[in-house]
Amino acid sequence: MSSINSGMFTATGQHFGISLTRTASIPEPSLLAFNLRSYLSEYTGYAKIRRAIYVGERCPTLSIESYSIALEELENKTYDTTTYKHIARLLEQLTGERRDTEEWERRVSKEVKEQDTEIRGKLERAKKQVSKKDTLQAQWELVRLLQQRGLMDEAVRALQDGRTSCGGMPEQAELYVEAARVSQVMGRWLQVATYIQRTEAVLPDPDATARAELAVLRAQADFGDCKWSVAVNGLRELSIDTASIVFARKTVTPRDIALYGTLAGLAALDRDQVKQQLLDNVQFGQFLDRMPECQALLQSYYDSKYDDALNMLTRILSFCHLDPVIGPHVTTLKQRIRDNIVVLYIQPFVSVRMSSMATALCFGSTGQLEDTLVRMIDSGLIHARIDGTTGFLIKHTVNARDAALSRVETMHRAFAQQAELMTARIQYLEEESARKRGARA
Repeated sequence: MSSINSGMFTATGQHFGISLTRTASIPEPSLLAFNLRSYLSEYTGYAKIRRAIYVGERCPTLSIESYSIALEELENKTYDTTTYKHIARLLEQLTGERRDTEEWERRVSKEVKEQDTEIRGKLERAKKQVSKKDTLQAQWELVRLLQQRGLMDEAVRALQDGRTSCGGMPEQAELYVEAARVSQVMGRWLQVATYIQRTEAVLPDPDATARAELAVLRAQADFGDCKWSVAVNGLRELSIDTASIVFARKTVTPRDIALYGTLAGLAALDRDQVKQQLLDNVQFGQFLDRMPECQALLQSYYDSKYDDALNMLTRILSFCHLDPVIGPHVTTLKQRIRDNIVVLYIQPFVSVRMSSMATALCFGSTGQLEDTLVRMIDSGLIHARIDGTTGFLIKHTVNARDAALSRVETMHRAFAQQAELMTARIQYLEEESARKRGARA
């Protein structure tokens, strides 16, 4: 169990995938009209609790409000006494107000004990009667109870145990999908991907709704694993209509899809692909309508209005710091997208004055730009050199005749290597033939 020390949780344990540890402080989001309670109201259950705790861990100015929202949801929607006590104690330290939790804990513990006894009894009776249908139904009831208690690992194990009671492939697929949902709550993306693969193995042709949910879960898993191009490929085929049942569960929202697709697209796609796959995509446009800032960012990027794009990116990422899926990757995404913008900026030019470039791309100083350019040159993202005397970035231009000669030389080396291997093979066969003739003589 996690412990509280000096006003913060220490990393001595986890519950339903949240470490309950105060991390580095970040400011409130700079997006206009951001309201924490309104933002969190779009989610329910552990999706809401997880996001509220994630905000509280990272943003001191919102921590009291976010932990209060988490406590309300825990009290009204769960039997999770462990997390409830943690949050109550943390709020007490932040506000100085003591909250009486004992009555709620006693009531919940009594209800949990009664339900657990009843469910275990159902399971035992169903197994004695060798009734797969009743056993599976009781197993589902056990899974729901474990989820309400915040015991997500035990819930996953209960789902795995339920496979022996399934009467067919669709029932197995339903168990796997639920295991993927539980893993999503815990932020275990590899586990999510595994259960999606198992679902598709037993249910190769799911209906449109199931395909949409699997696409959303897979996209979150790919995004969580920094597989930007794979994530955006899955999201651009999604539509609000087919995913409406997914959004009705309030574990993910259309705004989330807009954010995942926009950021993954800017990190993985080139300028023309951003236009074709995102801006001109009618289906993805429905999600962009729910997050106009993403639409503005993509349009500015495509229109080469890089200062506007970078300013909007900074505002959007200030909000993404509070998202448990995107938050851990904000620094990586910002660098990747900024690098892509640098590449696009220098594309039309043979040489660029670095002071002008630093201003256009919102770098704090020419020195910061130079550090970025050195890193990009070393990693092969751009082919250029920095002229420290004139303060220009000078691109390496490739002569067409030199390039053709280089290709011919490469082909010659490959042919010579193949010829050498063939000669060695012929020599070996001749020697082997001579040896066999000598043995027969």
